Amino acid sequence: MATTNGRTFLSQEERRELPGEFRMIEDGADLPPLLADVRVSELLNKELCGDYLDWLGKHIGAPSRRVTASMLAKRYGYLLVAPVLHAMTGFNKGLMLTPMQCRLISPDYSGCAAGKSSFPELAVEGLTVTVPLAGEREKWREDVLCGLFADHVAPLFKTLSECARVPMAILWENAAVRIAPPYEEEEFEDPHAAEDYVYMSSPSSASLFGEKRNPLAKFMGGAARASGIYSARPRLTCCLYYEMAPEYCRKCPKVRAASGC
Repeated sequence: MATTNGRTFLSQEERRELPGEFRMIEDGADLPPLLADVRVSELLNKELCGDYLDWLGKHIGAPSRRVTASMLAKRYGYLLVAPVLHAMTGFNKGLMLTPMQCRLISPDYSGCAAGKSSFPELAVEGLTVTVPLAGEREKWREDVLCGLFADHVAPLFKTLSECARVPMAILWENAAVRIAPPYEEEEFEDPHAAEDYVYMSSPSSASLFGEKRNPLAKFMGGAARASGIYSARPRLTCCLYYEMAPEYCRKCPKVRAASGC
């Protein structure tokens, strides 16, 4: 375990293993020129959120706020949710991050090699890493998931939904597509993996999201989980990607409805 003066850190190897573009900005670190730089806490303000969605939509080629918000939710699942859960289950380490500690940055890659995504990247500051005390992993896990969902992702999704008039179900299924596959396809060697997945997808875990109902349950829990691995199941909602690209997602329910399957 990487520790210094009693504090816990991610090792360099663990950092490299985290999924997504999870960047930790060290004090004094150089950043490339940025086209946009916004703290996630600012996006909890509806006016500021609307302004950012309008800019981002033009930048990524989305035709409306609704599409932009959906794409941003899916991107945030990749940038933040997946790494936090990977650290929790894969390393037994909790990455505690508030919206104030996270920035969505859009580097200026003009003139760089082709292939760079126009979608934002994540920069995190002041990362706190926790580990469970002996015999207290369940309480520690609850704290990690509440910090991730109830205190961070849920408020962001609510603002995105209100600003862009996009259903919350779409935004949460966009997160589910980043959460479920590594658990259902048994990518984790940790014996707690199955317990972690059941816990966060159970209808009885609504408090993790600060909601009366668990918004992930219908996409990941119960009957959904029993129906097979997530990557093979069609989506229940459409992420709206087809509105900004000449194709539908492979699992889009609109395609299934059109084919009568």
